[in-house]
Amino acid sequence: MKVSVVTPSYNQGQFIERTLQSVADQSGAEIEHVVFDGGSTDDTVEVLKGFSPPVRWVSKKDKGQTDALNQGILATDGDIIGWLNSDDIYYPGTIKRVVEYFEAHPEVDMVYGMADYIDVD
Repeated sequence: MKVSVVTPSYNQGQFIERTLQSVADQSGAEIEHVVFDGGSTDDTVEVLKGFSPPVRWVSKKDKGQTDALNQGILATDGDIIGWLNSDDIYYPGTIKRVVEYFEAHPEVDMVYGMADYIDVD
């Protein structure tokens, strides 16, 4: 099963590396991660360029978060699509648990997790 993670972003340079790393550390499926950035003017693009393992990304003006998310969804082909904002993270094992749940419950179309709210500190 393939999981596509779409991350809309705009001027999130101080957070996005943590977001990228949280996806890169996942297992349990083939994972593609795409970032649709709205033309950030901070260091977001530099972080995206330098991140290893490389992530697919686009940085261009868009019409906001919903537009970026929709562009990302259209650019992916996963069996499962995840939405992860550029200042959020997946905890270890998240994607594995999601895939296992969908495999055990094929009648389910959508799952979501309880959010832990974090701030800049």
